[in-house]
Amino acid sequence: MSTVNAVATHAGVSAQTVSRVLRGSGYVSEATRAKVLASVEALGYRPNAVGQALRSTRTKMVGLIVSDVTNPFYARLHRAVERVLGAEGLSLMLLNTGDDAATEQVQLDLAHSYRPSGFLIVPAVGSTLTAERLQGLGACVLVSRTLPGIGVPTVVTNETDVTRAATEELLRAGHRDVLAVLGFAGTSTSERRKEGYCAAMRAAGLRPRIQYTDQTRLTARAMITEALHTSPEVTGVVAFNEPVTLGALGAFHDLGLSCPGDVSLIGFTDAPWMELFRPPLTAVSQPVEELGKRAARLLVDLIAGRDPGDTHLVVPSHLIIRRSVAAPGTPRRTNSPRENGFRP
Repeated sequence: MSTVNAVATHAGVSAQTVSRVLRGSGYVSEATRAKVLASVEALGYRPNAVGQALRSTRTKMVGLIVSDVTNPFYARLHRAVERVLGAEGLSLMLLNTGDDAATEQVQLDLAHSYRPSGFLIVPAVGSTLTAERLQGLGACVLVSRTLPGIGVPTVVTNETDVTRAATEELLRAGHRDVLAVLGFAGTSTSERRKEGYCAAMRAAGLRPRIQYTDQTRLTARAMITEALHTSPEVTGVVAFNEPVTLGALGAFHDLGLSCPGDVSLIGFTDAPWMELFRPPLTAVSQPVEELGKRAARLLVDLIAGRDPGDTHLVVPSHLIIRRSVAAPGTPRRTNSPRENGFRP
């Protein structure tokens, strides 16, 4: 590997001059700068990131800690964040917690050992992160989920408002027994969506009906199948995320129910397949890419020591009306789950 001294010899300048050019600090004439950069290119010199970290205490790396890498939401978030950071000369390290608080601590310790410039974190279920712990990590932004009582910068969506709008769409169609299938109980995302759903139901004088899940397709499918079997009066479902939406469709299949003939459904978060499904699904469109961009830009400002302005950002989501919501029909006869292949 080439070294700073090799570049200096090739360019006919001192090692200190090469360092000034590479750091972009101190005065160097344009002619000398051009010679140094030509030598860097000719020798294929690349700075040693670890060595730089030992001198500067931080690498040009950012840690992205997510709760479930199998969820398409986080793939989209990762891509949006990576594009912003790449333009700033920062690389991205992705770590998964599996929504486990203990794993979250292990992953943060691992990432912190690389001395990153900052962190973007989606807190795990039951996270034990404290303000002091986050402060010790340096520049840090929470994305999508928040933690109670911790005032670090955050970027979220308007989940309460858009979930209320989704519920009201079902109520306008004439549904009076609507099931909200949420994620983990106690997470900020579940609680914000619960708030919007309950506000719509109570404003209509109706009783909320809530089902918590682990946010996965298979678990949601089993739980929704059981809920619809035991409560055939339910004619509308609001799903928590894309896997839960798929789980709801699986439950309809297991029970021999049609959508929207027997049960109307609103998905969350919108995905390309939802538009192509028959019928196309009405869904909440979350601006995942914009969420990632704003979180990354906020972090870049914090890393650079710039005043980012507002550090608690809300990115608006909206409801896309398609054809999976219709007026409830005649009371349905729900087949036995076991007859439809359901296994408790």
